[in-house]
Amino acid sequence: MRIVFVHPNYHSGGAEIAGNWPPAWVAYLTGHLRRAGFDDIHFIDAMTYHIGSEELRARLKSLAPDVIGVTAITPAIYEAEEVLKIAREVVPDALRVLGGIHAR
Repeated sequence: MRIVFVHPNYHSGGAEIAGNWPPAWVAYLTGHLRRAGFDDIHFIDAMTYHIGSEELRARLKSLAPDVIGVTAITPAIYEAEEVLKIAREVVPDALRVLGGIHAR
């Protein structure tokens, strides 16, 4: 099973002042998944690398994941929703999961 995590391409101007680094949620989830036997896990850091919609489409199509996980803090929710829409278009059979404060 191939799992892809996506950090949405959200920029507020404030968060970038402290620099760019991989978000902790990816490491936490990947560690648990690896211990559970999942080893085909990928991460697209669209925020740090300024990955736009077209490049994201291409990467998701190339990876062809079974599961796509996206996170969102409140100001990034619209970007996270856009990632999920792109995922639905490109890999319609993949399970799409929203994490973070807005997940239900």
